[in-house]
Amino acid sequence: MASVNRSRANSLVAVRRFPSATPPLRLDLVGNPYGPSIHVHDALTGGDDLHLPAEDRQTRLHIRLATMLGVGPDWLTLANGVDELLGMILLWRRGRGPLLLFPPSDPWEERRAGLHGFELRRYPRSPRWALDLDPERSFPSGGTALVGSPNDPTGTLLGNQDLVRLARGCELVVVDERHTEYSARSVIPLAREFDNVVVVQTMETWAGLSGLPVAYAVAPPAVSAALARYSRPTGLAAASVIAAHATLDDLAYVRATVQRVREEKSRLYRTLRKLNTVRPHDSWANFLLARVERGDADQIARELACRGIQVHRPQHPELAHHLRISAVSPEGTTALKHALIEIGAGL
Repeated sequence: MASVNRSRANSLVAVRRFPSATPPLRLDLVGNPYGPSIHVHDALTGGDDLHLPAEDRQTRLHIRLATMLGVGPDWLTLANGVDELLGMILLWRRGRGPLLLFPPSDPWEERRAGLHGFELRRYPRSPRWALDLDPERSFPSGGTALVGSPNDPTGTLLGNQDLVRLARGCELVVVDERHTEYSARSVIPLAREFDNVVVVQTMETWAGLSGLPVAYAVAPPAVSAALARYSRPTGLAAASVIAAHATLDDLAYVRATVQRVREEKSRLYRTLRKLNTVRPHDSWANFLLARVERGDADQIARELACRGIQVHRPQHPELAHHLRISAVSPEGTTALKHALIEIGAGL
């Protein structure tokens, strides 16, 4: 039965929408290339009350998301996107201790911390981009650890042992799981065992709702209650709530597109492994971090852009020779392969 449902969902993907295969090919983006469910378009077009408060719809969305995640409603805090949610967390934690970061990671982490006046403590990752925390390492009193899983741009996961060490050594641990739907692995089950772990997820990436953002934090009720005090008084945007409900109504389709992206990421990895221009690293996200083996990373990115293919060039010093490449479509992967072969021939 499961295979029948999966086949039906995959057939819906083929019927509804394919990612664009015409230049420019945006292999630098991290959102679902299939975009939102068409139910989102229908729901927004048919709505005539977007100017009204959305309390009742937001309450129902709160319950639906809690049910989907397998937690009680008092474990969940909603916000207008992951940036707003992380901002709420930092407002709550401001003045309590330093913020612990694990570069290379999303550069917005440091900018956001600076805006909130945090003292930063950086703990570089291992050569394989994992945390690999020393069991004997101590952390500063009152510290708040922020770690992505899968991490952007490395695509690596937070290991269970490292999470336990952080939870035991820090006052609060925030796990940013905005890309977790592509890994099918979440630390929410483990987070239930600690009273100081917050797991942040969002529909902006996997559901294609970057323009209608809804994010949610899973945390013990006491932590959720403290965090909710920093919520926007007006609540979630009405259009975002409607889009989230429409996505949940069409969840089989959206998850089928996620599965297609995961499969394309595997194909992209195999394709790049056969070339001698770049070397991809293992990734649990919908993108790959690839080390440039021939030529210069900036040069390769420019040459690809000249051919209508955009990739992300990380600005971390540790990633001076790397590109981040997103899985989009078979056509995108094929176009990238031919472009890299052509560029490599001229090096």
